[in-house]
Amino acid sequence: MSHYPAIGWYGKLPSAGDFLQRRFPEVLKNQWGHWFQVGLLNWQNATERQEVSRPFGHAPVWNFVVPPMLGSQLVQMGCLMPGRDSVGRHYPICAQRFFSPQHWSDKILASSGEWYRQLGATLHHAVRNGYSAEQLDSVLLAQPPLAEPVAENTSDILDIIGGEEQRSTLSWQQVSDCFSPQHYTSFWWTNQSDGYPLYTHVHSGNFTGQLFSLLFDPAGGARPGRNGLYPPMFN
Repeated sequence: MSHYPAIGWYGKLPSAGDFLQRRFPEVLKNQWGHWFQVGLLNWQNATERQEVSRPFGHAPVWNFVVPPMLGSQLVQMGCLMPGRDSVGRHYPICAQRFFSPQHWSDKILASSGEWYRQLGATLHHAVRNGYSAEQLDSVLLAQPPLAEPVAENTSDILDIIGGEEQRSTLSWQQVSDCFSPQHYTSFWWTNQSDGYPLYTHVHSGNFTGQLFSLLFDPAGGARPGRNGLYPPMFN
């Protein structure tokens, strides 16, 4: 199904003093790392101006699906949340699967609701309970894999007799309805395993400092005039 069959991850954990990564392609590490640095700088500046509504570590766990970005040519689906290192320096942590466009199927996304829930809960538990890199990696590798889509020709007879289409298991229907690797639009929605309600965001283009601020300060992003987060649309 994919050249990257296992979950990769990158970021910081409270149990370690440096950056951690496992099975994370270098080009993507550079892209995510640059975004994290820009976003954290903006966050620090906003904190000094007292424009941040809550501590960094109180941000939600986010699900995401991202189309191929410049230089990577990989679809990415996973979870993102605030982390920190052993001396308290803030830094996000993300875990995800990677797919080349030729190995991608919309059915992967439509059937991934439980996979997202487990992944987000695992990250949240690891950060809150001081998992080591080895502990987190072991749990991630043991997570049930994404369901492989059934070969198209096996469903031909169902199509002929009017069989039902596969229903999305995602908490935000618009993601499976609208995401396409051919479009430069990423989708972000709260995992909810940490008690946050469902918030959603659609972003066009490369990752930006504004996107970082919206995700890691959702209450601030939702203030009037901030073009922030919103409840699910079109459901």
